[in-house]
Amino acid sequence: MTPGPVGVARTALAQAWAMLFLLVLLPVGLLCFPFDPRQRIHDRLSVVWARGALWLAGVRVEAEGVEHVRPGERYVVAANHQSALDILALLVVLQGRTPIRFLAKRALFHVPLLGWGMRLYGHTPVDRRAGRGAAADLGEAQRNVMRRWSTVFFPEGTRSATGRLLPFRLGAFRTASAAGARVLPVTVDGSGALLPKGRYAVAPGVVRVVVHPSEGPPGPSLEELRAAADACRAAVAAALPEPLRDGAEA
Repeated sequence: MTPGPVGVARTALAQAWAMLFLLVLLPVGLLCFPFDPRQRIHDRLSVVWARGALWLAGVRVEAEGVEHVRPGERYVVAANHQSALDILALLVVLQGRTPIRFLAKRALFHVPLLGWGMRLYGHTPVDRRAGRGAAADLGEAQRNVMRRWSTVFFPEGTRSATGRLLPFRLGAFRTASAAGARVLPVTVDGSGALLPKGRYAVAPGVVRVVVHPSEGPPGPSLEELRAAADACRAAVAAALPEPLRDGAEA
């Protein structure tokens, strides 16, 4: 699905909206911190931000299974990752039900406005190649899940270039085990066709988000962590079209 000139223009509008809204969101967040320590105002505005960007790009989000999110519970959210649109879609579906923050690659935190906002609002940077540094980042995510909000992991470790589901890494499940948090599997489908990896313009269409029943905190042993990762991956895969359920990418 290739967007034409209209798609390019709509994408530019969506990106302009996202940047301009951050110019509002950052100072509002700073002003509200003294009387809104749980960042509820930020959470509401982040949904407006995501909805506006998706609407301008011509993308509609359909959600299933949102009843599986229990009010007041904090989760480790484990979702597949097809596209940059996934973040916006997850904000629209989950943010109003459990406050969410993202585990994201450290390079994003160096982007002006975006990176400043991510640091200000509690998203967790991670360098997956950093060894002990990555373990410290996961420790921060664990503390956030225990005390503040749900944290979204993309256990594949990167966006899938083909949309096919990649193997799951264990970081999300280690975090859930250490925090005593339930794992919430989530499937995102359709975003890869609208904005595949390496393309600028968004094609209009539908992104489907399926929230699955949560799974109990994994045990600490390697075998238990692998079993939890396999069970979560199977749940995520079940809501994908058959050709996307298994990928051979490294």
